[in-house]
Amino acid sequence: MHVVVTGRNIELTPALKDYLLDKLQRAQKHFDHPLDVQALLSVAKNPSIALNQTAEVTIKVNGSIIRGEESTENMYASIDLVANKIERQLRKFKTRYYHKSAKLREREKGVFRGEAVDVSAELDTDEEVRRELTFEEIRPKIVRSKKFPLKPMLPEEACSQMDLLGHDFFMFINSETNHVNTVYHRRDKNYGLIEPEA
Repeated sequence: MHVVVTGRNIELTPALKDYLLDKLQRAQKHFDHPLDVQALLSVAKNPSIALNQTAEVTIKVNGSIIRGEESTENMYASIDLVANKIERQLRKFKTRYYHKSAKLREREKGVFRGEAVDVSAELDTDEEVRRELTFEEIRPKIVRSKKFPLKPMLPEEACSQMDLLGHDFFMFINSETNHVNTVYHRRDKNYGLIEPEA
C-alpha cells in the first residue's frame, strides 16, 4: 500500500501516521496489487464546529475512486470510522466488479481452449438468480434528468448561485480556467470545489 498523508492545522506525529497506516492496512487485504491512497487529516479552527477533527481517505482502484470522510471530536476516532467505511466500500467494490469478471474469464478460458464445458454446472441456481434480481431491483436508478446551460463565472459567484437556488451543489464553467467545475456544501459548513485534473 502506497499512502501519502497530509495534514491541515494538525501536527502529523509518527504515532498518528502509524495509527492511520495500521488501520488502512486492513483494506489492502482485499487486493493483490498495492493500493494508492491519499489521506488528509484536518482540524477545523472554528470553535463552533463540535466535530472538528476530520479524516479523509481517497483510493484509486482500476479507474474508480473510493472515498470516505468522517469527523469526530478526536482524530483517532475519526481514523477508526473512516478506515471501517473505506474497507466496507472496497469489499463491496471487489465483490461487485471482480467476482463477476473472474467468473466470465473462467468461462471464456474453457470455451476458447475447446474444452468441454458442463453447461448445467455453469448455470446459476434459481436461488442465485433470485438474489441477483433482487440486487438489481434495489440498485439506485436515475429517476430524473435535467439539462441547463453552463455559464462562465468565478467559484465565489457559483457558491452564491447555489445558495440562492437552495441546492447542495452547482455546476458551472470556471471563467478563470474555462473548465467545467462543481461547487458543493461541505459538512463543516464551508464550500468545496471540484475541478478536472489537467
